Amino acid sequence: MDWDDLKLFLAVADAPSMRAAARKLRISHTTISRRIDVLEASLNTKLFNRLTNGYQLTPSGLELLPIARNTEENLHAYGRSVAGRDSALEGQVCVTIPDSLAVNLFMPLFINFMEEYPGIQLKINDSMQVFDLSRREADVALRLTNAPPEHLIGRCLGNMKQAAYATRHYLDAHPPEAENSTARWIGWGLPEDRPSWIDRSPFPHLGVVGHFNNILLQLDAARRSVGIGYFPCYLGDSAKDLVRLNAPTPSLSVWLLSHRDLRAAARMRAFRQFIIRNADPLKARLEGNPVS
Repeated sequence: MDWDDLKLFLAVADAPSMRAAARKLRISHTTISRRIDVLEASLNTKLFNRLTNGYQLTPSGLELLPIARNTEENLHAYGRSVAGRDSALEGQVCVTIPDSLAVNLFMPLFINFMEEYPGIQLKINDSMQVFDLSRREADVALRLTNAPPEHLIGRCLGNMKQAAYATRHYLDAHPPEAENSTARWIGWGLPEDRPSWIDRSPFPHLGVVGHFNNILLQLDAARRSVGIGYFPCYLGDSAKDLVRLNAPTPSLSVWLLSHRDLRAAARMRAFRQFIIRNADPLKARLEGNPVS
């Protein structure tokens, strides 16, 4: 049995639809369908019932599922074990990080790390998606969370604090404290008539202008005097044309996470230790404090 076919079987079994599995595997759904047919023919059994709303596991498919999962986990465990014994300061370290953390805050550290360790190549995935470190989808995760997964080892780099920001030009034209203020919050999240986060904001009497589903877009809108933005301090403070309007409030913490099986690998250890050596200025910026 081909392991690639088992991976494909697991992707279809776990996905809500064939198209979702195709997006995850980055191949066409017709290719997946054809390869499932080949797998079923090789096993001489039917693994899925083809329904109008997707694929459903048959009894034979349900029997194969734990076997495929165990095989997958054993292969990943072996890969982590081998990688964890690597003593060379060379190769690739794959880091998953949200783009808002990467831009400006961590990018200087990434550049400095590659200059200090020229044999190590960083692969940066700027995503909010939760990559599975057990499956080596990434080696290191920099994540905003207050509850890191228990199976990962990590270090809290600081608590991210947030505040309201706007340009001086916008504040002069639209004083937010006024009862009938024409100031507006820059919208984010779901485009609701009255987002619930406004009631928890420093100016709950203000309305919303626009809807921007990426924090970097919101920051750009604030810098263009579209409205008042509610940003992490490391972003708002980095924009010198913005004014902070209230005392920062705590939000999520930033964690440096990796799988325990990889803790001894030289290049992984070098990256973790490099970030931790620079944790104090990171913590200060996350919390909205001046960097000494």
